[in-house]
Amino acid sequence: MVQKASHRRHAPGSALPVGATRRVWIFNHYADAPDRAGGRHFALGLQLVAHGLDVTIFAAGFDHLTQQEVRATGFRLSKTRSFRGVRFVWLRTVPYRGNSWRRIANMLSYSVMVVVAQIGRNKPDVIIGSSVHPLAALAAWFVARLRGARFAFEIRDLWPQTLVDLGAVSARSLSARALWALESFLVREADAVIGLVPGTRAYLAGRRLPTHHVYYLPNGVDLDDAGGDGKDSSHPVVRAMLEEIARRRTAGEFVLIYLGSHGRVNRLDVVLAALQLANRRSRRPIGLILVGDGPEKARLRRLARRTAIDRVSFRDPVPKYSVPTILAAVDAGVIHTTRTPVYRYGISFNKLFDYLAARKPVVFACETAYDPVRRSGAGLVVAPDDPDAMAAAFVDLSSRSPDELRSMGAAGRSLVEREHDLRRLGERLVTIIGTPLVPTE
Repeated sequence: MVQKASHRRHAPGSALPVGATRRVWIFNHYADAPDRAGGRHFALGLQLVAHGLDVTIFAAGFDHLTQQEVRATGFRLSKTRSFRGVRFVWLRTVPYRGNSWRRIANMLSYSVMVVVAQIGRNKPDVIIGSSVHPLAALAAWFVARLRGARFAFEIRDLWPQTLVDLGAVSARSLSARALWALESFLVREADAVIGLVPGTRAYLAGRRLPTHHVYYLPNGVDLDDAGGDGKDSSHPVVRAMLEEIARRRTAGEFVLIYLGSHGRVNRLDVVLAALQLANRRSRRPIGLILVGDGPEKARLRRLARRTAIDRVSFRDPVPKYSVPTILAAVDAGVIHTTRTPVYRYGISFNKLFDYLAARKPVVFACETAYDPVRRSGAGLVVAPDDPDAMAAAFVDLSSRSPDELRSMGAAGRSLVEREHDLRRLGERLVTIIGTPLVPTE
């Protein structure tokens, strides 16, 4: 039987015990490095490294958005590479297409492979298991108890509440009940629970689970890199995109951008319909660039061609480090998500904080209790799933004066400086996992 770690459990309301925490492992099936999309754990990993910690992220070499092997391991079970001091271990997992049974096999294979990959490595002090899917977090708990490490459970998505609210599974189904049971187990077993949305504690309390060890740690932005000074325009995809934006703006277009996943929950068909309506009404032409990938991208391309939607282009994902440069060149950002009850607990969209950090006004279509755009005055908020309302917002924003747009952008930047600065979030994570705040020289 696997025994729990012998460390002293934390007292209610405190972070993990401060001690000789030097080695941190992060289990995130879908984590990415900065040469591609980057992401939360690389960004936080950099902050931990700055405090003298040794950080390893265990991720799959198979990309779930493109559904391609992007980190080929060859005949090996894993491949290791470091980026600015953050070590990535990419694991060989079962490939899949669509939502077939092989996708479940992919999740299972990651959870098995991460247990295999840790054999022979130096003992970690803390393992963070991220619930991009719950099996990754379960593997983190298992390895933490096996190696005598502390276990922090990071709740990114509320499983299965998100699936239930989206209508993907029934609340009474065996799969939903199994996922709720697994979530309850991980919350009770964790030394700390890290929630990305402000309502995590309320959600768990509503399920009669302990909340004394729950900490709010949203996504954030590296404010030092958010200025977009043009130094990262050498990447060919980025250079082509900047040239396109320059042509559009020279022609008088108001250029909107969407950065992120092209999935069902994003309902980007609504954004395309809104663009078409807006250009029928607006005196000024309005353009849209959709940057990213996902299972809906091919269908969206076909939709744009079939309905003859003008002034829209689709671009492949760009390296994370180039995002500020691209955002500096456009006029405003767009976010749309379909209406779902789970957002009552809040949201933590990376792309939103990227927009705000770049001082760009935002057209925000998301029904949520935590609305940074409305709260800060950083743009226009409209109802989701409503192309007419979004079109009106596009036209409204495109008619605003440069001073009004700058004022909205400044309001958004002020909010992320207060609440989503990665340095502050990194310090908070260091406190949560129990490491003295002693930065390295």
